[in-house]
Amino acid sequence: MRAPRLIAALAVVLSLLPGLALDAAGDSRLEGRIPDTTPVVSIDQPRGTVLDALSAITKQTGWSLVVVAPEGTASRPLTIRVVKRPAAEALELVLEAGALRASFADGVLKARPETATTARDLRREGRRERRGRRGADRVVIGQSLTIGADETVDRAVAVGGSITVAGHVRRNVVAVGGSVTLLPGAHVEGDAVAVGGAVSIEEGATLDGDHVSAGGTFPTIAGALTRWAVGGRPHLHSFFGVVSRTARNLLVYVIALLIAASFPSALTRIRAYLVDRPGLSVLGGIAILLGFGPLCVALAITIIGIPLIPVAVMLFVVLFLFGFAVSAGWLGERIPFLHDKTPVKTVALGGVVLAVVGLVPWIGTLLLICAAAVSAGATLLSRFGRRMAIAV
Repeated sequence: MRAPRLIAALAVVLSLLPGLALDAAGDSRLEGRIPDTTPVVSIDQPRGTVLDALSAITKQTGWSLVVVAPEGTASRPLTIRVVKRPAAEALELVLEAGALRASFADGVLKARPETATTARDLRREGRRERRGRRGADRVVIGQSLTIGADETVDRAVAVGGSITVAGHVRRNVVAVGGSVTLLPGAHVEGDAVAVGGAVSIEEGATLDGDHVSAGGTFPTIAGALTRWAVGGRPHLHSFFGVVSRTARNLLVYVIALLIAASFPSALTRIRAYLVDRPGLSVLGGIAILLGFGPLCVALAITIIGIPLIPVAVMLFVVLFLFGFAVSAGWLGERIPFLHDKTPVKTVALGGVVLAVVGLVPWIGTLLLICAAAVSAGATLLSRFGRRMAIAV
């Protein structure tokens, strides 16, 4: 009885052997036959990557290696120690650890991802890796910027603020209306430029390019105006804030009177343009407000455009000073008890009203900016009064 049962069991086992062999072959991550003359390999890698282990095997066997996989896959950390084992066995271990498959033919080992990777995935991975290597631009408006010791960025730009660098900047560092400070351990591969400020390089910091401090009267004034224009914030409960607003309004008032005395005809034509084309004037004012910051950033990105930043700042300020004068004149024209309404008188009376309104925290400053912006739009579109509005 035992003999027939034993024979039957052997028959079952023999019938399963081909399937087991096929399953074993299917589980193999290596396609192709490795020559029997291939020497045994040893790998002692306490620290390294999957690619390092593959390279160690191919060097000992004399094969060529081709890896068609995202860099992140082949660079996975791998700790492995193999002592005098067949190359196929060691290769299986490495491929499994890296979730790779490989084919061998004519002395060439080609490794690929375990799962099919589409061309779109490869492109996406490449873009992600390039972004990681390149870093990102850091741009701020109306505030200061700090690059930490563990940060790596492409460019650092601050309009209306200063920049402090403790990390790595691959290109330029530009501060408009502020200073640039490189702390110990900082590394800037490009140039460091400060318009209206100074460049300070502390001991232990590295600057590969040039440092440019655009000081002097004109750049310093331009820098201060930039901070006031894009970064100034009124104080709510500060005595010094009230004094500052009073001094600012008085200065703007005096300048508006000088503009009215020097360019009375231009102010009259700008005011006429504002009355005839209020919609275009509003759009022009919005464009000036929203476009000034991006314009400074665009100029700051290239060294060629940096000298034009003070010019842009001064043009911005001149437009708003003309805008204040035009708004004051428009308001003075509507005051009934004023007789003999000359440009200087209307600006003087309307300017007093605007200056008093500007003393109100937050709201006053906002109203002044809006009024000056609309008139600045009319000033720009009329080319400082050279172009008259055409009635339709």
